[in-house]
Amino acid sequence: MFNMRKSKISFMIPRNREFLNKSLKEQKEILVKLENLSETILESNITPNAKRFYRMACSVSRELHYFKMFTRLKIHANAILSGIIQPEHAIEDILLKFFYQRFPKFIIILYSSRNSISYIIAPIELKESLKNKGILIKSEQDYIIGKSKLDLKNLLSIMIPLAKGNSLFNGILDPNLDLNKLFKEFYGSQHIESRENYRLFFQNMPKKYQKKKDMVVEKTFRVKTLDRFAKK
Repeated sequence: MFNMRKSKISFMIPRNREFLNKSLKEQKEILVKLENLSETILESNITPNAKRFYRMACSVSRELHYFKMFTRLKIHANAILSGIIQPEHAIEDILLKFFYQRFPKFIIILYSSRNSISYIIAPIELKESLKNKGILIKSEQDYIIGKSKLDLKNLLSIMIPLAKGNSLFNGILDPNLDLNKLFKEFYGSQHIESRENYRLFFQNMPKKYQKKKDMVVEKTFRVKTLDRFAKK
């Protein structure tokens, strides 16, 4: 988070919830003030505006890092991955590109409860097919990014027949596979009883994440949850 460059700060601020909740006039004023700040002053946090802008950018960056690590993706037929996210900031398109880079042979769909919109990233070959389905499309190099007001279930019903899948995954992908169960089994298999340290585990779980609903595995120490061993 430290020594964030001005270019990154300028990229993150327009995605900040605080920025998005302001009027267009106020947004323009913020961007003008940001542009007029020298890179040295902004990165050094030595003025009130520099501190404010740096804080806003860091808030977006922290949330982006969190969702990269803890978003749970579910496998569907024809090499489609989907997930539900609850971000405070407008980071959906960045997350899409991140997961597409990790899983380039898949179609990624993310439903955001922030604005009740489904976001999709898919091969460019599907561009015309998706346009005919009323999905807003933006073309990139070899892929497309789309937005739809359809919920995840309805969008999947459209995408699964359109997706061609990939022969690389034949016999491997099973939409009925319980990935959470597999991950719990893996998590348990790595446990070394002699190294149990409840206090350290509790200290390493930030308080603001202890109440997150989508961190079921991370909040579990063997068969105990945080609230069961926090008093140890």
